[in-house]
Amino acid sequence: MKNYLYYLYWIIRTWPFRWSFPKYKILSIDETINDIIKNKKSLSRFGDGEFLLILKKQNLGFQNQNPLLADKLLEVLNNRNPNFLVALPDSISSVKSHKRFAKVYWLLFINTHGRALSKLLDQTYRYGNANMTRLYAGIKDQSKSKVYFTQVKTFWESKNILIIEGDLSRLGVGNDLFDRAKSIERIICPSKNAFEKYEEIVSAAKEHGKDKLVLCALGPTATVLCSDLCNAGFWAIDIGHIDVEYMWMLMGAKDRIAIKGRSVNESNNSEGYELDSELVTPYNNSIILDLSS
Repeated sequence: MKNYLYYLYWIIRTWPFRWSFPKYKILSIDETINDIIKNKKSLSRFGDGEFLLILKKQNLGFQNQNPLLADKLLEVLNNRNPNFLVALPDSISSVKSHKRFAKVYWLLFINTHGRALSKLLDQTYRYGNANMTRLYAGIKDQSKSKVYFTQVKTFWESKNILIIEGDLSRLGVGNDLFDRAKSIERIICPSKNAFEKYEEIVSAAKEHGKDKLVLCALGPTATVLCSDLCNAGFWAIDIGHIDVEYMWMLMGAKDRIAIKGRSVNESNNSEGYELDSELVTPYNNSIILDLSS
Protein backbone atom coordinates (compact mmCIF):
# COMPACT_ATOMS: atom_id res chain seq x y z
CA MET A 1 0.00 0.00 0.00
CA LYS A 2 2.86 2.36 0.88
CA ASN A 3 4.49 1.81 -2.53
CA TYR A 4 1.18 2.37 -4.28
CA LEU A 5 0.62 5.68 -2.48
CA TYR A 6 4.17 6.80 -3.29
CA TYR A 7 3.61 5.96 -6.94
CA LEU A 8 0.27 7.78 -6.94
CA TYR A 9 1.85 10.85 -5.35
CA TRP A 10 4.44 11.15 -8.10
CA ILE A 11 1.92 10.51 -10.87
CA ILE A 12 -0.24 13.36 -9.56
CA ARG A 13 2.82 15.59 -9.24
CA THR A 14 3.97 14.86 -12.81
CA TRP A 15 0.57 14.84 -14.47
CA PRO A 16 -0.02 18.49 -15.48
CA PHE A 17 2.67 19.10 -18.08
CA ARG A 18 2.96 15.57 -19.41
CA TRP A 19 -0.32 15.89 -21.27
CA SER A 20 0.81 19.02 -23.14
CA PHE A 21 4.31 17.74 -23.94
CA PRO A 22 4.52 17.09 -27.70
CA LYS A 23 4.32 13.53 -29.00
CA TYR A 24 7.51 12.92 -30.92
CA LYS A 25 7.94 10.28 -33.61
CA ILE A 26 10.16 7.60 -32.11
CA LEU A 27 10.77 4.24 -33.75
CA SER A 28 10.14 1.09 -31.75
CA ILE A 29 13.13 -0.91 -30.54
CA ASP A 30 12.51 -3.46 -33.33
CA GLU A 31 12.30 -0.73 -35.99
CA THR A 32 15.50 0.90 -34.74
CA ILE A 33 17.44 -2.36 -34.75
CA ASN A 34 16.14 -3.22 -38.23
CA ASP A 35 17.07 0.21 -39.58
CA ILE A 36 20.63 -0.23 -38.34
CA ILE A 37 20.88 -3.73 -39.84
CA LYS A 38 19.19 -2.97 -43.17
CA ASN A 39 20.62 0.48 -43.85
CA LYS A 40 23.90 0.31 -41.90
CA LYS A 41 22.89 3.37 -39.92
CA SER A 42 25.12 5.00 -37.35
CA LEU A 43 23.39 6.01 -34.15
CA SER A 44 23.80 8.38 -31.21
CA ARG A 45 21.61 8.06 -28.13
CA PHE A 46 20.22 10.79 -25.90
CA GLY A 47 19.04 10.13 -22.37
CA ASP A 48 18.46 12.17 -19.25
CA GLY A 49 22.20 12.80 -18.82
CA GLU A 50 22.69 14.25 -22.29
CA PHE A 51 19.58 16.40 -21.89
CA LEU A 52 20.81 17.76 -18.55
CA LEU A 53 24.19 18.63 -20.08
CA ILE A 54 22.58 20.44 -23.02
CA LEU A 55 20.30 22.37 -20.66
CA LYS A 56 23.31 23.11 -18.42
CA LYS A 57 21.42 21.87 -15.36
CA GLN A 58 23.96 19.75 -13.50
CA ASN A 59 27.11 17.64 -13.59
CA LEU A 60 26.77 13.92 -14.12
CA GLY A 61 28.56 11.36 -11.98
CA PHE A 62 30.88 10.54 -14.89
CA GLN A 63 30.90 13.81 -16.85
CA ASN A 64 31.07 17.39 -15.62
CA GLN A 65 29.37 20.28 -17.37
CA ASN A 66 31.35 21.55 -20.35
CA PRO A 67 30.13 24.36 -22.63
CA LEU A 68 31.74 22.81 -25.70
CA LEU A 69 30.19 19.43 -24.93
CA ALA A 70 26.75 21.06 -24.56
CA ASP A 71 27.20 22.76 -27.95
CA LYS A 72 28.38 19.53 -29.58
CA LEU A 73 25.43 17.58 -28.16
CA LEU A 74 23.08 20.15 -29.62
CA GLU A 75 24.80 19.72 -33.01
CA VAL A 76 24.26 15.97 -32.78
CA LEU A 77 20.59 16.48 -31.94
CA ASN A 78 20.25 18.35 -35.23
CA ASN A 79 22.38 16.03 -37.37
CA ARG A 80 20.25 14.96 -40.36
CA ASN A 81 22.86 12.91 -42.20
CA PRO A 82 20.82 10.22 -44.04
CA ASN A 83 23.19 7.55 -42.70
CA PHE A 84 22.65 8.64 -39.12
CA LEU A 85 19.94 8.20 -36.49
CA VAL A 86 19.42 10.50 -33.54
CA ALA A 87 17.86 8.30 -30.85
CA LEU A 88 15.64 9.42 -27.97
CA PRO A 89 14.24 7.30 -25.14
CA ASP A 90 10.72 6.22 -26.10
CA SER A 91 9.79 7.00 -22.48
CA ILE A 92 9.53 10.70 -23.32
CA SER A 93 6.48 9.87 -25.43
CA SER A 94 5.08 6.82 -23.65
CA VAL A 95 5.97 4.91 -20.48
CA LYS A 96 3.55 2.02 -21.04
CA SER A 97 6.25 -0.56 -21.74
CA HIS A 98 8.40 0.38 -18.75
CA LYS A 99 8.53 -0.70 -15.14
CA ARG A 100 7.18 1.52 -12.38
CA PHE A 101 10.47 3.20 -11.45
CA ALA A 102 11.12 4.24 -15.05
CA LYS A 103 7.55 5.47 -15.42
CA VAL A 104 7.78 7.73 -12.39
CA TYR A 105 11.26 8.96 -13.25
CA TRP A 106 10.42 9.99 -16.80
CA LEU A 107 7.08 11.54 -15.92
CA LEU A 108 8.87 13.68 -13.34
CA PHE A 109 11.72 14.45 -15.75
CA ILE A 110 9.34 15.70 -18.44
CA ASN A 111 7.35 17.71 -15.93
CA THR A 112 10.58 19.36 -14.76
CA HIS A 113 12.44 19.83 -18.05
CA GLY A 114 9.84 19.28 -20.74
CA ARG A 115 9.27 22.92 -21.67
CA ALA A 116 12.98 23.47 -22.27
CA LEU A 117 13.35 20.17 -24.15
CA SER A 118 10.39 20.85 -26.42
CA LYS A 119 12.28 23.89 -27.77
CA LEU A 120 15.14 21.63 -28.87
CA LEU A 121 13.34 18.62 -30.33
CA ASP A 122 11.85 18.24 -33.80
CA GLN A 123 8.28 17.02 -34.26
CA THR A 124 8.88 16.30 -37.96
CA TYR A 125 11.93 14.06 -37.51
CA ARG A 126 11.59 10.32 -36.95
CA TYR A 127 13.95 9.51 -34.09
CA GLY A 128 15.53 6.17 -33.34
CA ASN A 129 14.83 4.53 -30.01
CA ALA A 130 17.62 5.10 -27.46
CA ASN A 131 16.33 2.13 -25.45
CA MET A 132 17.67 -0.22 -28.13
CA THR A 133 20.56 -0.71 -25.68
CA ARG A 134 18.28 -0.93 -22.63
CA LEU A 135 16.89 -4.35 -23.38
CA TYR A 136 16.29 -5.97 -20.01
CA ALA A 137 16.25 -4.22 -16.63
CA GLY A 138 13.68 -1.52 -17.26
CA ILE A 139 11.21 -3.17 -19.60
CA LYS A 140 8.02 -4.84 -18.46
CA ASP A 141 7.96 -7.72 -20.92
CA GLN A 142 11.38 -9.29 -20.46
CA SER A 143 10.39 -12.27 -22.59
CA LYS A 144 11.42 -10.09 -25.56
CA SER A 145 14.93 -9.46 -24.21
CA LYS A 146 16.58 -12.58 -25.61
CA VAL A 147 15.12 -11.90 -29.06
CA TYR A 148 16.34 -8.30 -28.98
CA PHE A 149 19.87 -9.33 -28.02
CA THR A 150 19.94 -11.95 -30.77
CA GLN A 151 18.99 -9.25 -33.28
CA VAL A 152 21.58 -6.78 -31.97
CA LYS A 153 24.34 -9.38 -32.21
CA THR A 154 23.85 -9.42 -35.98
CA PHE A 155 25.30 -5.86 -36.11
CA TRP A 156 28.80 -7.27 -35.67
CA GLU A 157 28.43 -10.81 -36.96
CA SER A 158 31.53 -11.69 -39.04
CA LYS A 159 32.76 -8.10 -38.79
CA ASN A 160 35.91 -6.50 -37.45
CA ILE A 161 34.89 -4.25 -34.57
CA LEU A 162 36.59 -1.44 -32.69
CA ILE A 163 35.24 -0.85 -29.19
CA ILE A 164 35.81 2.59 -27.67
CA GLU A 165 34.99 2.41 -23.98
CA GLY A 166 35.83 3.55 -20.47
CA ASP A 167 38.62 1.84 -18.59
CA LEU A 168 36.22 -0.19 -16.44
CA SER A 169 33.49 -0.88 -19.03
CA ARG A 170 35.00 -4.08 -20.47
CA LEU A 171 32.27 -4.81 -22.98
CA GLY A 172 31.84 -8.49 -23.74
CA VAL A 173 34.51 -9.64 -21.28
CA GLY A 174 33.33 -12.85 -19.61
CA ASN A 175 30.26 -13.33 -21.81
CA ASP A 176 29.47 -14.32 -25.41
CA LEU A 177 28.12 -10.95 -26.56
CA PHE A 178 30.78 -10.53 -29.27
CA ASP A 179 31.49 -14.17 -30.06
CA ARG A 180 30.19 -13.71 -33.61
CA ALA A 181 32.57 -10.83 -34.36
CA LYS A 182 35.47 -11.53 -36.72
CA SER A 183 37.91 -9.58 -34.54
CA ILE A 184 37.82 -7.22 -31.55
CA GLU A 185 40.08 -4.26 -30.86
CA ARG A 186 39.69 -1.73 -28.07
CA ILE A 187 40.61 1.87 -27.38
CA ILE A 188 40.42 2.49 -23.64
CA CYS A 189 39.38 5.96 -22.47
CA PRO A 190 38.85 7.66 -19.11
CA SER A 191 35.71 6.46 -17.34
CA LYS A 192 35.13 10.00 -16.01
CA ASN A 193 35.20 13.27 -17.95
CA ALA A 194 36.21 11.50 -21.15
CA PHE A 195 35.27 14.57 -23.20
CA GLU A 196 38.39 16.32 -21.91
CA LYS A 197 40.34 13.98 -24.21
CA TYR A 198 37.89 14.20 -27.10
CA GLU A 199 40.35 15.31 -29.78
CA GLU A 200 42.67 12.40 -28.95
CA ILE A 201 39.75 9.96 -28.91
CA VAL A 202 38.22 11.03 -32.22
CA SER A 203 41.64 11.09 -33.90
CA ALA A 204 42.40 7.55 -32.65
CA ALA A 205 38.95 6.35 -33.73
CA LYS A 206 39.51 7.61 -37.26
CA GLU A 207 42.99 6.08 -37.40
CA HIS A 208 41.99 2.64 -36.15
CA GLY A 209 38.32 2.43 -37.21
CA LYS A 210 38.75 2.13 -40.97
CA ASP A 211 36.74 -0.75 -42.44
CA LYS A 212 35.44 -1.63 -38.97
CA LEU A 213 32.20 -1.27 -37.07
CA VAL A 214 32.95 1.20 -34.27
CA LEU A 215 31.05 0.56 -31.04
CA CYS A 216 31.17 3.37 -28.49
CA ALA A 217 30.33 3.10 -24.80
CA LEU A 218 31.51 6.36 -23.30
CA GLY A 219 28.50 8.30 -22.03
CA PRO A 220 27.86 11.71 -23.64
CA THR A 221 31.27 11.57 -25.33
CA ALA A 222 30.03 8.53 -27.30
CA THR A 223 26.96 10.51 -28.36
CA VAL A 224 29.17 13.15 -29.95
CA LEU A 225 31.76 10.70 -31.24
CA CYS A 226 29.32 8.54 -33.22
CA SER A 227 27.88 11.59 -34.95
CA ASP A 228 31.31 12.95 -35.91
CA LEU A 229 32.47 9.53 -37.10
CA CYS A 230 29.35 9.06 -39.23
CA ASN A 231 29.86 12.47 -40.82
CA ALA A 232 33.43 11.37 -41.62
CA GLY A 233 32.18 8.21 -43.38
CA PHE A 234 32.52 5.64 -40.59
CA TRP A 235 29.89 3.24 -39.25
CA ALA A 236 29.57 3.99 -35.54
CA ILE A 237 26.97 2.93 -32.98
CA ASP A 238 26.55 4.39 -29.50
CA ILE A 239 26.08 1.03 -27.80
CA GLY A 240 25.98 2.31 -24.24
CA HIS A 241 24.56 -0.06 -21.67
CA ILE A 242 24.27 -3.13 -23.91
CA ASP A 243 26.84 -5.19 -22.01
CA VAL A 244 25.51 -4.67 -18.47
CA GLU A 245 21.94 -5.22 -19.67
CA TYR A 246 23.08 -8.47 -21.32
CA MET A 247 24.83 -9.57 -18.14
CA TRP A 248 21.73 -8.79 -16.07
CA MET A 249 19.65 -10.92 -18.43
CA LEU A 250 22.09 -13.82 -18.22
CA MET A 251 22.06 -13.53 -14.41
CA GLY A 252 18.27 -13.27 -14.26
CA ALA A 253 18.76 -10.14 -12.16
CA LYS A 254 15.69 -8.62 -10.55
CA ASP A 255 17.35 -5.23 -10.13
CA ARG A 256 20.28 -3.19 -11.45
CA ILE A 257 22.95 -5.01 -9.48
CA ALA A 258 26.74 -4.80 -9.39
CA ILE A 259 28.71 -6.93 -11.86
CA LYS A 260 32.13 -8.29 -11.02
CA GLY A 261 34.95 -6.73 -13.01
CA ARG A 262 32.91 -3.80 -14.34
CA SER A 263 31.84 -0.32 -13.45
CA VAL A 264 28.04 -0.10 -13.38
CA ASN A 265 26.86 3.50 -13.09
CA GLU A 266 23.50 2.47 -11.66
CA SER A 267 24.96 0.27 -8.94
CA ASN A 268 27.89 0.26 -6.53
CA ASN A 269 31.12 -1.68 -7.07
CA SER A 270 30.38 -4.24 -4.36
CA GLU A 271 31.58 -7.07 -6.63
CA GLY A 272 34.97 -5.45 -7.20
CA TYR A 273 36.81 -4.48 -10.38
CA GLU A 274 39.26 -7.38 -10.57
CA LEU A 275 38.84 -9.64 -13.59
CA ASP A 276 38.92 -13.40 -13.22
CA SER A 277 42.43 -14.61 -14.10
CA GLU A 278 41.38 -16.38 -17.31
CA LEU A 279 39.88 -13.15 -18.68
CA VAL A 280 42.87 -10.86 -18.11
CA THR A 281 45.07 -11.95 -21.04
CA PRO A 282 42.42 -11.95 -23.81
CA TYR A 283 41.12 -8.58 -22.58
CA ASN A 284 44.59 -7.02 -22.49
CA ASN A 285 45.42 -8.48 -25.90
CA SER A 286 42.40 -6.73 -27.42
CA ILE A 287 43.60 -3.26 -26.29
CA ILE A 288 45.39 -1.42 -29.10
CA LEU A 289 45.50 1.98 -27.41
CA ASP A 290 45.06 3.20 -23.83
CA LEU A 291 44.08 6.86 -23.43
CA SER A 292 42.74 6.44 -19.91
CA SER A 293 45.59 8.07 -18.01
